[in-house]
Amino acid sequence: MAREWESVIGLEIHCQLDTKTKVWCGCSSDYDNSPENTHTCPICLGHPGALPKLNKKVLDYAIKAGFALNCDINKESKFDRKNYFYPDTPKNYQITQFDHPYAEGGHIDIKLSNGDDKRIGVTRIHIEEDAGKSIHAGEESFINFNRASMPLIEIVSEPDMRNSEEAYRYLNLVKDALKYTKISDVSMELGSLRCDANISVMQKGAKEFGTRVEVKNLNSFKGVARAIDYEISRQIEEIENGGEINQETRLWDEESQVTRVMRSKEEAMDYRFFPEPDLVRIVITDEQLERLEGEMPESKIAKIARFVTDYKISENDAETLSNSIELADYFEKTVASSNNSKLSCNWILTEVLRVLKDNNKTIEEFSINSEELGEIIKLIDKGAISSKIAKKLFEIKLNDERSPIKIVEDEKMAQVADTSEIEKMVVEVVANNPKLVEDYKVADEGRKPRVIKGLMGQVMKASKGKANPKMVMDILTEKLS
Repeated sequence: MAREWESVIGLEIHCQLDTKTKVWCGCSSDYDNSPENTHTCPICLGHPGALPKLNKKVLDYAIKAGFALNCDINKESKFDRKNYFYPDTPKNYQITQFDHPYAEGGHIDIKLSNGDDKRIGVTRIHIEEDAGKSIHAGEESFINFNRASMPLIEIVSEPDMRNSEEAYRYLNLVKDALKYTKISDVSMELGSLRCDANISVMQKGAKEFGTRVEVKNLNSFKGVARAIDYEISRQIEEIENGGEINQETRLWDEESQVTRVMRSKEEAMDYRFFPEPDLVRIVITDEQLERLEGEMPESKIAKIARFVTDYKISENDAETLSNSIELADYFEKTVASSNNSKLSCNWILTEVLRVLKDNNKTIEEFSINSEELGEIIKLIDKGAISSKIAKKLFEIKLNDERSPIKIVEDEKMAQVADTSEIEKMVVEVVANNPKLVEDYKVADEGRKPRVIKGLMGQVMKASKGKANPKMVMDILTEKLS
């Protein structure tokens, strides 16, 4: 009988904090597109005698991350030196937190595709510094230290995940939670969010985990899922063929879709941690915790629930609107302007998101502000323009500085709601379409609505889309009865 296997997965997520300066010095963190090694100083380069000092904003942001991931915040913690030599680590050690991190014992609740809920534990979060960057060009290598000592938090999960779907959903929710706090842009593409996956397999029901393999530097959500799936299959195949799993670090080869050995246990670093002598212990006061807790935004999960309750929209729509805090804000401001939550939701999810996607823009870059979109929706709601004309108005407004009301006036787009004018158009359409009229008269009750819609379309066409649809339908029905 074939053996059944179970996989065990834990994730380590590195998140770069969006502070203006680095973690220990005053060097600007805004180094993108700057010449190499221009955002450096004796402190971040680790020159002898240079002393680090913790950036207070880093601690504030780190505590917010702890709140967002439901962690306990330790009132006291400390920094340590993790000793190793890489060319991109100028000090030959990394300042991190080893045995006394500032945050522990959190969790994230995920919902699986089968509808089940699952809680994934967050073991700890600690503060540490980033390394520089190695650049390899042909047979030469260069180092850029602009990134050295950029502030990071490392979020270490419990080994609670059992497949790539759970890991993918956990990673997404951690990203959402951090993004809502605005402590980081959490961009995997820009390297401000990075992930390592620890993966092992064991026979189903076994109590001891199998030998763990670490896959490092995964830089896309899909890459994380694919690397996990590959590694689970590789380990099972290796064991079933009589081999053993070696404790090693591997890299994900995106092009070949395989993991490759980076270093084995024998080659693993002996980091030799010891307390950092140049930094005092971190002490967090009750007042600091209270202040930061007061600055925490509404979480995405709470926002979705509120949208469903307050605005009477579906959970799926609320979730899409809450995918970014900026889009959620745009929606709420549009509703405040239009006073119609359902129509505002529909317009944002269809027309607004379509334009953003086509032009690869964010809601912050969108040319129609929430008050203007609310104005368009209000015009529809009070019958001043038809839905068809509203779409035309929306397209004009994308590149027009005039207000929606001004455009409607200037372009004579207002809906025709004059009974005598609509009646005149209806009479003309009825006279010009005797076959459709006859068809309507002999049709059964099930078919009548389809036939009358054809006649209504003729009237709307004659009015260039400006006739009030309800009035057209009422007058048509009366004329055909």
